[in-house]
This record gives sequence, structure tokens and C-alpha cells, in this order.
Amino acid sequence: MAKQTAKKKRLLPDLLSALILGAATGVFAVCALISGNGAEAAEHPVWQPLLRAHDRLSLMLGNDRLGDVYVTEDRLLPHLAEPAPEAVAAAAEAVNLYAASAGASVYVLAVPTAAGVYGDMLPDSAPLTNEYQILRDFSNALQDPVLWIEASSWLSGERDRYIYYRTDAHWTGYGAFCVYRSAIRKLGFSAYGYDHFNVTHYATDYYGDLARSSHYYDTLPDTVDLYESSDSTQQESVTALRQDGNIPLSGYFRKELSEAKRSPELVFAIETEPVLRIDTDNQSSKDLLLLTDRYGSSMIPFLMQHYKTITAVNLPACGETDWRKLTAGSYAQVLILCGTDSVASPEGLQAWLQTDTTDDIS
Repeated sequence: MAKQTAKKKRLLPDLLSALILGAATGVFAVCALISGNGAEAAEHPVWQPLLRAHDRLSLMLGNDRLGDVYVTEDRLLPHLAEPAPEAVAAAAEAVNLYAASAGASVYVLAVPTAAGVYGDMLPDSAPLTNEYQILRDFSNALQDPVLWIEASSWLSGERDRYIYYRTDAHWTGYGAFCVYRSAIRKLGFSAYGYDHFNVTHYATDYYGDLARSSHYYDTLPDTVDLYESSDSTQQESVTALRQDGNIPLSGYFRKELSEAKRSPELVFAIETEPVLRIDTDNQSSKDLLLLTDRYGSSMIPFLMQHYKTITAVNLPACGETDWRKLTAGSYAQVLILCGTDSVASPEGLQAWLQTDTTDDIS
């Protein structure tokens, strides 16, 4: 009888909490309906305080997740659902089929998201997806002549440093540098040291995708660092490859555009131009085709030190763009660079690399 009474006492605050949160959710839903678009309402200055109050109430009542974002004391972490084994196998098969007709050495560098590296920070109630196992299964399914570049252990070893953004799922410029030191050796070059690069603190108040998607801004904002060669004599030219004709750009960094739109991501031209060709004047005889998702933006400044030409493709940004046709040519190496989320999702590598043709890129 005493146990039943205690159970009823616990149910009352839980029920009250649910009613309060449900009422707040209903108020916001009505406001969003009146405004016409839920996403626009969330950004509207009138409704933003209401949404923030709703989120704070949700967290105060014991929730640890806003949408697909987990809120921890130090950082926001993405919720990555456990993928079906066939999805990972299909991604590997797409890479294998692509490599069979690539006419070049194909390397794959896939890295965990922030949730993979900092999974121990997730709440106990969070379903833990083993990203390291996903990447192992993926690498084991790759066939010759695909070459795997292991990066997870390097990132795990540096996890106490600023290698992932606190408000975004992907790595910082320094995180990319940590992996670069190992990966470039696998690609046949000697790595440059940290002192070879000039580092600019481009933004110190950056809130990434996780903050914007959850509308949670109580986490400490991030710093966006830009890495450029300290060799003032190095020259490069950048061209956007488009289906309606190539367009010369002022450079790989487009600071004026990102400043105008107050969006640090846009400092990288590849975020707005799906296919770029970067020609350098270094002494290398090798040309690289880089196929990537968001992780490639931070890696390109390091790769530029070693290749004569880099043709970079932002795969998720291509849409209807025929990147295969735009990148047709001869390459010494192809590097496929992505995160676990792109490996695990049917809308990731599996979709980006599949083709109905057998055209060779060489």
C-alpha cells in the first residue's frame, strides 16, 4: 500500500510537468501556425523568446534532448540513429564500384561525428551509437584497390583539445590539422608542422548547425579558425566549375561573402560552389580529386600544400549538378572524405556515388 502511495506521489509532478510542457508546446505551435511557417516562426524575434522559454522548461523538467540534439553541460551533440547493417554495406559497395572505374588510386578517410568522439558525455538515457564500429564495418567491406586511411584513433587521442565544435557535429580547423598529419603520409607526402600555417581567428561567436537546429544558444559559442600557408610566395588560382561555364574566383577563401551574410561557413567557397578547381604553383606533379561532405572544407588548406591541382566536390551540395562530367579528367589520386553520418545514411555516400553509367573519370 505504501509503495502504491509513493508511486502516486511521483506520478503527480510528472503529470504536472507534462501538462506544463504540453501547454507551452501548444502555444508555440499556434504561434507558428499563425506565422505561416514553423521554421520562420522559430527565427522570428517575437517568437524566439517563447521558444527559448519552452526549451528551458523542457530541460528543467528532465529532458536532455531538443529534437535530434542532446544538450550536455559542455557541448551539443547530434543524435545519430543506429544504421541498418545493409546501409553501411551499401555505402561500401558504392565506393567499391566507383573505385573499380576511377582509373586512379582511391583513398577513403571517414571520421566520427562529435557524438562518436564524446559519446561518454551523452546522458545515460541516450541510445549510444557505436560510430567506431560503424567505421570498422565500413572499412572492412571496402575492397581492393580502395585504400583506407584510419583517423578515429588520432581524433580520440586529441579529444581533450579543441578538435570539434561545441555547437556543431563536425571538426574544427585544428581537428582537421590533427588528422592531416597522419593522412598526408598515407597519401605519399611528408606533413608540414603547425608553424607552417598562419591561423586567423575569423569568428569567436559562431553557433553551428546543432545550435541553430535546436534553437539552443546557452552553450559557449565556437571560434572559427582559418588556416593559410605562411609561405607568402605560394600562389593559387580558384575556378568554380559549372555546367553553364567555368567562373574564376578571387580565392578559395571568400571572406567578403561570409562577412556580408554573417555566416562563417561561407568563408569556404566550396560551401556555395559545389565543384572547385584549385591550381597551385608548388612543385608537385600530382592532381587530386577530393569528394567530400562538410569535412572537406577544413582539410583543403592543408591538402593545397602538396598537390599541383585539387578538384574538390561538395557532394551534398551538388543536387542536379553532374559532378562526374565536370570533373572528368586524369587524376593521380582520389580522396573520399566524410563523416560517419554520411556513411550510415542512405542519402549519403550510397546515393552520392551511385551511377547508372560506367564512365571512367580518366
